[in-house]
Amino acid sequence: MKVALVQMVVQDGEPEKNLSHGIRLAEKASSYGDLIVFPEMWTTGYHREAIMRYAESEENGFALSKLKELARNYSVHIVSSMPHRKEGRIYDAAYLIGGNGEVIGIYRKIHLFRPYGEDKMFASGDRIGVFDTRLGRVGIAICYDLRFPELFRLMTLAGARAIFVPASWGAPRALQWRTLLRARAAENQVYMVGVNRVGSSSATGEEYIGDSSIYDPFGWEIVHSEDVEQVLIGELDLRRIENVRRMLPLWEDRRRDLYGIRNVWGIKE
Repeated sequence: MKVALVQMVVQDGEPEKNLSHGIRLAEKASSYGDLIVFPEMWTTGYHREAIMRYAESEENGFALSKLKELARNYSVHIVSSMPHRKEGRIYDAAYLIGGNGEVIGIYRKIHLFRPYGEDKMFASGDRIGVFDTRLGRVGIAICYDLRFPELFRLMTLAGARAIFVPASWGAPRALQWRTLLRARAAENQVYMVGVNRVGSSSATGEEYIGDSSIYDPFGWEIVHSEDVEQVLIGELDLRRIENVRRMLPLWEDRRRDLYGIRNVWGIKE
């Protein structure tokens, strides 16, 4: 599986410009990749009015129709994080679009980042994002989700072999971004693909330095970007996962009999 990471400058509150620019970048990458990943909230940024106005439905919307067309034209899968509207609620969500232009699934962000006021703008999702594609079974998480290892363990137990993480991860926390991506890859023996934005944000007041990366099931870095707008291409050999798990059989060594939280120090939740 060849994956194209669209690391782009996002202009908060300028969805038309962002969509046009992102599509141009993706078209350049389409002949090199089987799957294209955009950063978190790349169409609107964190501009509240734009989020409310341009939230996508499950079937169609401002950006979704263009992305479906892109997927069909180039027979490529797409992971795109955008504001999403369902039953009167707005979610920070990621659409998974198949190579035929159909929506395979939608992941709604579970953990909301309060320093950006996400808990005031969005409803929280309640299902993990694991989906079957012709490329294999994949998982999707969004940005702040990366800090919650339980989510990634559940996705791996559900059979995900590659997990995609669109993000708007601020520069002050850049070291944690790369550390957590590597850790989630090594502890679950899966591929981790993180795609971050670059540039500055008028909405959050933060700088974004990219650091989009892919890590293999051992935690080795396959590709890594600098702090410039670019499209990276990385190849995921899903057969490597089984080889790594034979060499290091951590799944066989898990002590599930002790992992119930009530079995540890008498803790109760």
